[in-house]
Amino acid sequence: MKPGPSRRGARTTAVRTALVVVALALASLLTPGTAAADPIVPPGANDVVRSLADANARAEAANEAAMGAREQLPVRRAEADRTRRAADASRGAVAQARAALDQAYVAVDQLTRTTYQGGDLDQLGALLSSPSPQAYLDKVELLDAVSEANRAVLQRYLDASAAAEGAQRDADARATDAQRAAEDATRTAADAERTKAQADRDVAAANASLNRLSRGDRALLRGGGITNYPTNIAGDSLGVAALRAALSRQGAPYVWGATGPNTFDCSGLVQWAYRQIGVGMPRVAAAQQQVGQLVSAGEAQPGDLIFFGSPATHVGIYVGGGRFLEAPQSGDVVKVAPVRSNVSTIRRISPP
Repeated sequence: MKPGPSRRGARTTAVRTALVVVALALASLLTPGTAAADPIVPPGANDVVRSLADANARAEAANEAAMGAREQLPVRRAEADRTRRAADASRGAVAQARAALDQAYVAVDQLTRTTYQGGDLDQLGALLSSPSPQAYLDKVELLDAVSEANRAVLQRYLDASAAAEGAQRDADARATDAQRAAEDATRTAADAERTKAQADRDVAAANASLNRLSRGDRALLRGGGITNYPTNIAGDSLGVAALRAALSRQGAPYVWGATGPNTFDCSGLVQWAYRQIGVGMPRVAAAQQQVGQLVSAGEAQPGDLIFFGSPATHVGIYVGGGRFLEAPQSGDVVKVAPVRSNVSTIRRISPP
């Protein structure tokens, strides 16, 4: 992986305040069965530190899943509300369409009764009752006019009938959509509770392991990175601006679920950094993995997001030279470390 070229110059106000439009592909967010990314094992780690790294990886995956489920919940509930309102509106449209159909039916019925029971409007009756050929021809013209009116009334009835049937089909479909959306919201709420409980158990287990570490093992856990990387990264891209902000938090402790300004988890650091430059980002790594432009390892530039896992359970920001900034795991701090070999995705965030 090599650093790409950077440009010097001031960022414009428009770029600083640009908002990244995030299309949440909710299906791509973490689910309870999502596998953890590979453990972060620092150089020289012993079995105790490796065991904690494994526990940290499981806890991070579970915590990201829990946050992803919570992030989905209001979206699912809003969708359920939207489809319910659409179903209510479609039922109102059915009532209006049926009222129009009733009116059209009354008009057809009245004209039919007049045509077939009125005597004078029957062509044979018109001929027999006419005192002269001219009077007969006058009545035939009247019958033609009535026939045109009859056809118009019948067409209105047919149109109203088709509209009523279409409104009913739409109402049935929307009612089905509303039911499915309500069921989705219920399942999402259950998933949120289940994944949160799992995350709490995994985090508690990892924290218990961390508390048992010796001073030497804690030092090993924090190995393999630096906390004094220069913050004056050149460039005027959104990614570089966010990277500068994130570099200012080097040394801040890792805490599961934290979004700054003094403690962070991996995706919380990315979200906080972009917030500092006025750009909204999703909360969890799997959703952040859907934002921006996919780039290859050879095209990576400072400021690009580096993801681990698919869907991602870990994320950091590339600084160049084969290194990246990350909030690694419990017991460690925000730091710059060599990019590990198990990168799954690299994304570049650009102005909309």
